[in-house]
Amino acid sequence: MRAGVLLRWVAHPLTMGATAVLLLNDHVFKQAWPGLVTGKLSDFAGLVVAPAVLGLLFGLFRAGQVGAAAATLLTGAGFAWVKLTSTGAEVASAAWSVVNGPSVVLADPSDLVALPALGLAWWAWRRAAAAPPLPDHPAHRLRVVLAMPFAVLAVAATSAPSDTLPSVDSVQIVGGQVIIEVGERFYGSDSGVGDWTPLPETPSGQLPERQQLEACVPDDAAHCYQVHGGGDLDLVEGTPRGGRLLGVDETTDAGRTWRTAWEVPAARWEFVKRQHPFPGGVDRVSKIASVDVLVRAVPGGHEVIVANGVEGLAVRGADGVWRRVPVVIAATGLDIRPAPLTGFGQVIGDDLIDAGMITLLALLIGMSVAARRTRARLGHVLVVVLPLVFLFLAAIPITGAVVFFTSGSGTSTMPKLLLPLCLTGIGISLTMAQGAVRRSRAAVVDAAAVLTGLAFLGPFFGWTLGLPPERGTAIQLGLILAAGCLVLVVAAGWWAGRDPAIAGTPAGEHRGSAR
Repeated sequence: MRAGVLLRWVAHPLTMGATAVLLLNDHVFKQAWPGLVTGKLSDFAGLVVAPAVLGLLFGLFRAGQVGAAAATLLTGAGFAWVKLTSTGAEVASAAWSVVNGPSVVLADPSDLVALPALGLAWWAWRRAAAAPPLPDHPAHRLRVVLAMPFAVLAVAATSAPSDTLPSVDSVQIVGGQVIIEVGERFYGSDSGVGDWTPLPETPSGQLPERQQLEACVPDDAAHCYQVHGGGDLDLVEGTPRGGRLLGVDETTDAGRTWRTAWEVPAARWEFVKRQHPFPGGVDRVSKIASVDVLVRAVPGGHEVIVANGVEGLAVRGADGVWRRVPVVIAATGLDIRPAPLTGFGQVIGDDLIDAGMITLLALLIGMSVAARRTRARLGHVLVVVLPLVFLFLAAIPITGAVVFFTSGSGTSTMPKLLLPLCLTGIGISLTMAQGAVRRSRAAVVDAAAVLTGLAFLGPFFGWTLGLPPERGTAIQLGLILAAGCLVLVVAAGWWAGRDPAIAGTPAGEHRGSAR
């Protein structure tokens, strides 16, 4: 294998140990013992793991010492650029936000103390390069199977979530200035839609303690607005109030009749909610809701400003047009933006894992049918089926670990994409390596199994684009399509088993089974 030595680098005990330290430190130790030691420990461990992971990519083009050296040097240069320059930190923050959900990487020159860890990474490479290839034994295969996905996961999804997500909790007007509260800080703006300025203390006049769920137009007490998400929420519900939490109702007859003036469609609330990953995977739906409303007179009519928690603001201008407005304050680094209602392939990480497990199950079913069809000795049947059974069972705890270590990224797609890709690739490799069914025919079973996983996943990609709008509909369609493709998997397995490739099979028996 062209990049086999690079795989041994990832599977080296030092690399695997650094991977364990990185995952545990970022997701356990930092919360238990925050401070300088745990803060720097991630940098040291990361610089041991990252060159080996980057080397896997380089192995596609240049295996051997040149690829390993390039991976090590690029890791060091990139780390120094991020830690020494604000531009590097901003680029890293943007990249990590795509890979791992909302993330912030800070420039900190003191972190360069970890650069000597690259020497350990290079030592691990030299040891891996000098060692003989891994023996063809299940235990050694398992070592690579476990090392590769977790090493990539450790680097790609390493930052632990913060305790809270910033949210606009209230909106008031004091002395003609719009005041919003974010956490325990207040910000003021004359326009109410931008140019926010941090206020040193609570504004004079003291803001009311309770949020205002309803407000009326000045000089027109019959024309009022009320928010959808305010008041007590039943957090036990899967979708509280049917998902109609981000919205505003309007009345022009003193409350006798109400109509929806603006809202995020209930069918898209789940998609919006998934784009705001809360710490520890805990859903705090009260923070993804319209919770406070302000109405003020402006030239040409009136303006409505609504506090939408982690969604920022919703504003109705004097022209009657509603729009979702971000709250961005460069001076403090505050950046609260409304989530888009559509986005191809976003926030379906858990569905990707489900698709990977379905693909593995389809592989197991298809190859079991093929092995049974060969009518070979029991030992040969076990050669086909047992490795896949082992992989399927091993995938269950591995999946649990991936979900735990990526909990800070919620259901972001990229952190969870690695697992199904690795498991599917390993499953296909096992089917191609067995000797009971010809490789060309096993490849057909593999293709049918992959098609089954993709068929399940297809409706979820459609859901990210709003077709279908409801996630429940996507789940039903995915299961129906996957069930239909399983028929193809069984048929492919039955066909593949007609032409066994077992060494030592009598020629007459072989010809008879091929007819």
